[in-house]
Amino acid sequence: MILLGLGIGAVMTTAFQGATAGVHHEDTGVASALVNTSQQVGGSISTALLTTIASSATADYLSSHQPGALTVAQAPVEGHTATLAWGAGIFAIGAVLSAFLIPNRALAPSEGEPAIAH
Repeated sequence: MILLGLGIGAVMTTAFQGATAGVHHEDTGVASALVNTSQQVGGSISTALLTTIASSATADYLSSHQPGALTVAQAPVEGHTATLAWGAGIFAIGAVLSAFLIPNRALAPSEGEPAIAH
């Protein structure tokens, strides 16, 4: 779980850097807020979507198999498997879109004074 958190942190840092590169100095706050809002809304929508997929797959498995302890134990596994498959598919589509839509060149420096790290 720690590695997942580190990976997400690295991706978010890169996303913020790429999204705000080349923005005029007076617009950097707005650009950063827009990226943050987009990530928050996207995270909420994806959580709702993947939860719906998991619930639907679990309910479908329960309704299509004979009732019993083994069926009840296997149903959540089927829900998680469906969610993982859909999540991997969405990730792959996003990777392909990113490869075509994000320019492959050095980031333009922002204008103004360089920021000093604290």
